[in-house]
This record gives sequence, C-alpha cells and structure tokens, in this order.
Amino acid sequence: MKELIFLEPVVKKLIWGKEYWTVSAHETGDCLVNGGTFDGMHLSEVWKEHKEVFGVEMDGDFPFIVKVIDARDALSIQVHPDSEYASEHENGAAGKTECWYVMDCDRDGSIIIGHNAKTREEAVSMVEENRWDDFLREIPVKKGDFFQIVPGTVHAIKQNTMIMEIQQSSDVTYRLYDYGRIRNGCPRELHVDKSLDVMMIPHKDANCYTNGLPGRLVSCRYYDVDRYDISGVRDFEKSDAFMIISVLDGEGGIDGRKIRAGESFIVSGGYGDFSIFGRLSIMVTRLPELYGGLEAGGTKMICALGYADGTVIDRISFPTTTPDESVPKIIDYFRDKKICALGIGSFGPVDVDQNSDTYGTILDSPKLPWQHYPLKNVLEEALNVPIKVDTDVNGSCLGEMTFGCAEGMDNVGYVTIGTGIGAGMAVNGQLVHGMGHPEFGHILISKIEGDDYKGKCPFHPTCFESLASGPAIEERWGKKAQELSDRPEVWEMEADYISQGLMALVLTISPRKIILGGGVMHQLQLFPLIRKKLIEKLAGYIHTRELDDIDNYVVPESLEDEQGIKGAIQLGVLAKIEE
Repeated sequence: MKELIFLEPVVKKLIWGKEYWTVSAHETGDCLVNGGTFDGMHLSEVWKEHKEVFGVEMDGDFPFIVKVIDARDALSIQVHPDSEYASEHENGAAGKTECWYVMDCDRDGSIIIGHNAKTREEAVSMVEENRWDDFLREIPVKKGDFFQIVPGTVHAIKQNTMIMEIQQSSDVTYRLYDYGRIRNGCPRELHVDKSLDVMMIPHKDANCYTNGLPGRLVSCRYYDVDRYDISGVRDFEKSDAFMIISVLDGEGGIDGRKIRAGESFIVSGGYGDFSIFGRLSIMVTRLPELYGGLEAGGTKMICALGYADGTVIDRISFPTTTPDESVPKIIDYFRDKKICALGIGSFGPVDVDQNSDTYGTILDSPKLPWQHYPLKNVLEEALNVPIKVDTDVNGSCLGEMTFGCAEGMDNVGYVTIGTGIGAGMAVNGQLVHGMGHPEFGHILISKIEGDDYKGKCPFHPTCFESLASGPAIEERWGKKAQELSDRPEVWEMEADYISQGLMALVLTISPRKIILGGGVMHQLQLFPLIRKKLIEKLAGYIHTRELDDIDNYVVPESLEDEQGIKGAIQLGVLAKIEE
C-alpha cells in the first residue's frame, strides 16, 4: 500500500524541558495520524489492524519510538534495563536501547555517558557517598554527534541540548540521581537499587557497527539508522518494509508535502521509489536486516541467525557427514528465515579468492566426500542471497576483531590448537589471503632436546601441527591432553612449541594481539608458560608496549566459543555490503 503517514506529536512537559514524541504507538504516548487514509487513528491501531501498510510480519507492538528531546535543564542521571530484566521486573515491558543525534547544543556543551567505577563495590560506594564528580563520565558534545546508548549505560542529557532519539518502544527508565530536585513538594522518585542491578560495570562504550557504510550511523538488533545530507534531490529505492524519515535540519518536500526540521513520518512498505528534495539533513530508521552465518567445521556444522552487531538469535548444529546429507539440512534451516546474506567460515582447504571461478569450493580436503564440492554456488542457488566465504579460522579472527578482545585492532592473529593447528590473520584491518589462505599449522619449528617423537604430519615431520596438535600430544604421551593436566613436562614441551609458532607470527604480521583457541588451549596452565617462553625466544630483539603487557597480548578467546559463528555472520554483513 502506498502511503505517507504523518503524525501529530505527543508533547510532554517535564521538569527539565519538553519531549516531542513524533513517532510512537506506545501506550504512554500514542500518536494520532494526521491526514491520509488513516486520519484520526492512533498509530497503535494502524499497526494492529493494517499490517499491510508496514510490509512486515511482526508480532507485538510497533517497534520504535522517535522523539525530539529539548532539554532546557539537565535530565536525571539514569540507566535503562535490557529486555530480559524489564520483562521480569516491569510487568513484561521491553528493555530500552536508544541512540542520540545531537541537533543543537551549547558551544561548550557536554553530556554524561558512562562512569568511572571499576567494580560494583566501587560503584555502590561512590553512589552512596554522593561522589558524583568522581563517578560520572562527562564528555564534550557538539552538533552532529551521534551516540548509541545500550542497556546498562549510565547517561544523561545536559542543559541546552536538543536530541533526536530513536529507541525501542519502551518507557522504562531508572533514575540514579536527580540533583535533589523537587516536584509537587517532594523529591522525584529514584531507583537506585534497580539502577545498580542493571548498570554495566565497568563501563564500555557501545560500538555502532557501521561496517564502513556511507551514511550509516548505527546497526544493531533493534534498528538500522542512516543519515543523508540533501542539497537538491535525492532518490530512494523502494523497500518492502516501512521506514521512518526524521528531518534533522533544514526543510524540503516529498511527493508534494513539505517537511521541516524536527518532523518525522513513516513511508509505508511497498511505497515504491521516491525522491526527497530541498536543503536538509534527514535520518532514516529501518528495521535491522537479518543475516545468516554458517560455521562449516570438520566435525560439525553450526547454522545461526543474527544481526550486524553480533547478536545471535537462533542456531542449530549437526554432525558434518557428507554433502548429500549435510547441505540439505543447511538449506532447510535458512530457506524460510528471510536472511539478506550469508557468511561461511569453512574447514579447508577452501578457495577464498573472490576472483576465482571456484570461489567458495572445498579443495583437496582430507574429507574425501567434500573434495571439490562447490559449497558457495550450491547454497547461493538455493537461497538466492549474496554469500561470502572464508576459512573457519579467519572467521574466528574476524569475530574477535569485531566483537571480542581484539575489537577495533588492525593487525591480529587468531591461532587454534586442537585436532589441527591453523591461524586466522588480519593485516591493516583486512583478513589475510593470497594465492590461497595461510597454512600456519605447517610452518617448520625446531624440535627440543629429548623429544624423539616422529611427528604426526605425513608431509612435514617437524611442522607446528605435527609436533603440537592435540593428536600429536596424545600419540607422544599415550593419553589425551585433558588426561595429562598433572604432567608439567607435557606442558613445558607444548608451551615451547607453541611459543615458537607465535614468535613466527610476531615477526611476520606484527599483530597487536594474539588470541589462542582450540581444545588444547583449554589447558589454561599453558598461557603463563607460553608468554614466558615467547619473551625468552624474542630475546629482547623487539620492544613494544604490547609485548611489555604480555599478559594482555597472548590471551584466550573471549567470546565463549562464539567467535566462529559471530565471525561467520559478520562475513554475511560484508557480503551484503559488497553485493
């Protein structure tokens, strides 16, 4: 149905200023439609009774609130719960993730995002002792700044600041501190215990996960938000799902209707191509796109659904057998999930050259039924979505770089030590490929004195994998790694071999962090031994601040064994961008 839905804002006068709820179907601020087919109806009614207008099949309430916050005085210091906590403690309410675009502020304006407490005990002490200057993290702000505020973030908008806010449809706010202000003769209600319950400690700034898209302000599981500056005419392509357009600055028009700063309206799903003209800046809010991730492992397949911010909402796993058995299960899982793209982190060897005719094909795998199987082509034909393929270890490396302990780093090494040994590598922010993909498990290392083990690899008796993999440990010592925890001589030898491998990594790609995963690395006693031996083997040849902080340089994987599937989903995000 082709419809532009304009709404009467719900205006709320508050102790600190005004809020204008420009798009909302929430019970505490349900906007009326102004003009058109649904004139005089509440947005909640249109949402419930005319889903065809929105082009989506969604249960529950309208998903967004868009508001303009005109803060003449400072808002309270507050924090929002996530949906799990809100559902349990606030009668089934949704949590509150929100984002702010600063429309205007004082030249020397500031806002509060985050706090300085390192532990819950320190946070409680600062709050109880009213040490707000010590506790609160106040940062400068200017017009055009954008912030993602996730549940658990202590925050406050300061005086003389105007914000355009996009949020989940929720009105749950916990006040931590309100400057002692009085309303109707009494201090305003505080929610200190609940605030401390849900507060993120220590604070961590939210990542917007823009993925380098031009104009993208944020992608998360609740919304995608883009900004466009228009001078003249800008064309927009049709979308099956509705979108919200909010005018940040200036004025213009759409289909004969004038639009101006502070105004928001809904473009119906299936509206078709349209144009906006004028001199104005707009923000476009859409439902987030859903991505698929496939972690194609040697022993099991993991299929999952998630969003660009790394949120995984569903998954299944099953044993890796033959293509005839495994691939139909993959297709059946993804076929009706309405994913926009699929990322695959695969066991190898696999062709990862996007310019190759056999891109995404399993090559000379020891898994004979999979040899030369065109995995990407088969799935692309069945699912009709863009697909990006990389190695499973590169997928894990990407997961850690995007969502884990290496977030934001440009040079990273992820080494898995288990049934085999492999490494995912990134240099200058890009996953490493070449004529093929790195086979780090087959670099040659030196046998230590007293080790007469012949080696596990039939090609290279003294390669890294041959001497240090899980099967090598079992064959050398007669027991599986987990049964040898009390044998220090086992782990001294293993740490020596691993440190040799890591030294090669340090001296070639110069990673800012090395992450170790895989079954062997469940032996946590290895980490201090590896760190010590790595420093010894480098012998003072190089000095960096990372190596000086060796405990935070060589580290375990950080995503609770989800780095692979999160990385696969992120490959799906990249596939969509590159489409």
